Amino acid sequence: MLGCIAALLLPLSAQQKPAARVEIRLLAFQPDLATDDAFAHDPAAPAATAAVKVPVKSYLNHEFTTVVLTGRRIVFTTKPDRESLTRAAELLGEVTLPQGVRSAILLFLPAPADGKARCQILAIDDSKQAFPAGSFRVSNLSPEPVRIVLEEKTYTFKPGTTELIIDPPVRAGKQSGMKAFAFHDNVWQRIGSGIWPHPGDNRVVQVLFTNPATGQVQLRAYDDVPPRSPAPLPPR
Repeated sequence: MLGCIAALLLPLSAQQKPAARVEIRLLAFQPDLATDDAFAHDPAAPAATAAVKVPVKSYLNHEFTTVVLTGRRIVFTTKPDRESLTRAAELLGEVTLPQGVRSAILLFLPAPADGKARCQILAIDDSKQAFPAGSFRVSNLSPEPVRIVLEEKTYTFKPGTTELIIDPPVRAGKQSGMKAFAFHDNVWQRIGSGIWPHPGDNRVVQVLFTNPATGQVQLRAYDDVPPRSPAPLPPR
């Protein structure tokens, strides 16, 4: 059985656009950003619309939450009441989903020191088409070019780009030796090394991010389950 499933129920009038059902999973970039006390608000919905409680986890699994949105923007706070949207101390972050995305991983990242919210949020389309089985989804959210070498094959990621690594080169045991480098101070500096097991039927989210506290580019990996199809849209 799929875990925690909830919905924002919206009154629909002739003046409103049809509500959209979106399946979301909330992922913390680092453990201290994980929380069970997160509430999803649809700011475009009527003020009486209930918020949806959804955990920000430090891992990915099959459990998701369904929200029904009037627009594409979701605001997350630590309290369920609508007034929490205006209380800075209770604001976790907000995200605008890309048009057409019906299933997404929402990655909660540390916010800049001067940010109003506790987190900045990256929306990851986790549909079969955008994120197929057996792939690494690598996002370079740092301001520096990054290279990842798997066995002898080099993959280059410009700042702000996302690429899929499909069918990566492997050694015996279906594993890839990995080295990662960031171009810092006009020289390629190693930022990580290790072994990447082939995802098989699963998937892996890889994120390169400059930690605001240290100024260093970090590489984080999150194993994901096989892709699935979102629930069918209800008949109009």
